[in-house]
Amino acid sequence: MSRIKPLMLMLTEEEKYDLRRDMAESSAWARAELKRRREEKAKQNAEHGINNGTTTEPSPK
Repeated sequence: MSRIKPLMLMLTEEEKYDLRRDMAESSAWARAELKRRREEKAKQNAEHGINNGTTTEPSPK
């Protein structure tokens, strides 16, 4: 079996710019989506009286 080296091509400056822009847009979307999900979860937890195991009330003895 012969070994074939993969052909590697360099990106043009325009392709690099487009890739960086696309990655920045994707990153911004992901941050916004995670923030939205955190806020939605916090809202649901507040509606159900859940507070991540922390409480200001003393525990019953």
